[in-house]
Amino acid sequence: MKIKQITIQLCVLLSFTNTIAQQSNTISAISQKITLHDILELASKNSLDVFKAKRQYGVNYWEFRSFKSSLLPKIDFETTPFTFNRALIERYDSEQNIDVFRQQQTINSYANLSLSQNIGLTGTRLFINSSFNRLENFGDFETESYNATPVRIGLVQPIMAFNTFKWQKKTAPLEFQKAKQDFMYELQTINLKSVNLFFQWALASKKVEIAKENKMAAEKLFNIGKKRYDLIAIERNDLLNLELDVYNASTALTQNLQALQKAEAELKLFLRDQLPQDVIPELPELVSNLNIDLNKAIDFAYQNNPDILDLKLRKIEALRDLDKAIKDNRFDLSLTASYGLNQQANTFVDAYGRFLDQQMVAIKLNVPILDWGERKGNIKTAKMNKDVADIELQQNEDTYKQEITLKVLDFNLQQELVLGALKTSEISKESYDLTEKRFLSGSVDFLNLTSARKASQQANENYIQALQNYWALYYNVQQLTLYDFITNTPLVQDFNEILED
Repeated sequence: MKIKQITIQLCVLLSFTNTIAQQSNTISAISQKITLHDILELASKNSLDVFKAKRQYGVNYWEFRSFKSSLLPKIDFETTPFTFNRALIERYDSEQNIDVFRQQQTINSYANLSLSQNIGLTGTRLFINSSFNRLENFGDFETESYNATPVRIGLVQPIMAFNTFKWQKKTAPLEFQKAKQDFMYELQTINLKSVNLFFQWALASKKVEIAKENKMAAEKLFNIGKKRYDLIAIERNDLLNLELDVYNASTALTQNLQALQKAEAELKLFLRDQLPQDVIPELPELVSNLNIDLNKAIDFAYQNNPDILDLKLRKIEALRDLDKAIKDNRFDLSLTASYGLNQQANTFVDAYGRFLDQQMVAIKLNVPILDWGERKGNIKTAKMNKDVADIELQQNEDTYKQEITLKVLDFNLQQELVLGALKTSEISKESYDLTEKRFLSGSVDFLNLTSARKASQQANENYIQALQNYWALYYNVQQLTLYDFITNTPLVQDFNEILED
């Protein structure tokens, strides 16, 4: 009788093992695997975040182009080719010594062509222009006159005023460089989103795989339990627990399938439905012997990270604001000068002959005498604001340095945690297999089997979570430094291609 029981148990165990192996092989054969690298590639081409980042870079690019254009000569043409005016206008009658209203009808034509150039170093604006004006009167006396200025050259020079161009030449290149770094930084943010969504999907997929195995195992164990119960090898209570385990496993499978559908839907939405059909995630491996040098990471962060560049930019802006407050709240001195040729005549030909000199020089000075300390207060406020900004920038710099330090240290330690989680997963799987065999042979009870199964499942989940943390930390460091430590090369981007999209 005992030999018969052992023979039945061995046959059922072999059948149970072969069935699970065949079903696992069938699932692997049907579905193709997709890697984390594949998901990163799809996200970098299809996610809406990428399109948003490209458009934002485009905005910054054209803003910089506009600034560069502002330093180049400008040619403007202004004209009013035809203006007809008929109205009663107040005029002085010298014979009667009174003001009277008289009707006036005029046709006026005007044109002006100008060339101007801003000089950023001194804030000077140079200009040269040519203008023409024709006026024709109708009424009691019909007259026609022309006013021509063939050429006029001049400059406007603020002497003690705030020079906007001077500071823009300092800030605009940094802002454009920051725009490039912002774009590459945003790509790493997309990588981090991809990593989280990929591992969320991978963990849900693994849970479904485990739930299917648990369901099949529970059903097989229940069938074995019924046979053993018929042989009076187990108690009724154990058989009921095995039957209950079947229902629990079925419920768990349904719940995990729902979680998998949700995770897959979120990933598809992020990739804009570019995820291939019938694919399963393939967990990435560790990068062997990858240990990031902390000092090297800090150096790359100070060279490449847009946050560091933003700190430099904010320091310059604080100095600019202080300079503006000082210049705007002290005396104002400016010079305007021009020289040209001008003539007025009754015919077009005469208007362009026998030119007269047209000269103009103006010095403007505005000196505050009594303002009850208003300007002094504005300057003091600007200085205090600069001091506050300097302190905040130093605090931000220290915080940033601490952040990159912690991220690098965590990443360098994470590899050991992943290897430990993997070893724990392998050991717990082997322990569960041994416990299952002992349960089938009657050496352990159902509680021990359930405990071993839960430990194996938890170890699998912990391994996936540890692997997710490893890659999330890596892309965090890559985001902060804009440096690829796997290939040991800086991150590069073809920005001309972005503008063509």
